[in-house]
Amino acid sequence: MKVGIISDTHGSYKQVAKSLLLHKVDVIIHLGDFSDDGRDIGKITQKPIYLVRGNNDYVVTDEPSELFINIGGIDFFITHGHKYNVYSGLTNLKFRAITAGAQVVLFGHTHVYFKEVTENILFLNPGSPSYPRFGDDKGYVIFDTENLKTKRIIMEED
Repeated sequence: MKVGIISDTHGSYKQVAKSLLLHKVDVIIHLGDFSDDGRDIGKITQKPIYLVRGNNDYVVTDEPSELFINIGGIDFFITHGHKYNVYSGLTNLKFRAITAGAQVVLFGHTHVYFKEVTENILFLNPGSPSYPRFGDDKGYVIFDTENLKTKRIIMEED
């Protein structure tokens, strides 16, 4: 199963939706900051979508700030990351992931791509397809649950 993982769209989602369709993802995860974009992406792609709230999701929504889900037999812990102080490291996030038994941790907030395996847990931040920081490229990630591989998709400039 191909999982499209996006974060921090901040109102720019149409190009991402087109790219997700092109890459034939089966399910989408939006890690917050304009989770409304995630709903719109779900409508455009007609794919199931999981959403969490970020620190810039000001509108009162019913999205949780974190989710624990299983996709393709893999246990995911999904959060935006701001409540775990991810700018200062992964310690808080790692503790939560270990206590929850997560195999994959997905987070955003920094607008910078990050991938690391620590204590047999994959920590993955797809970066931002709209407003990357610190010289990062615009992008998102596709995670294949069958072969446990990730592919970073770099967005073309408008």
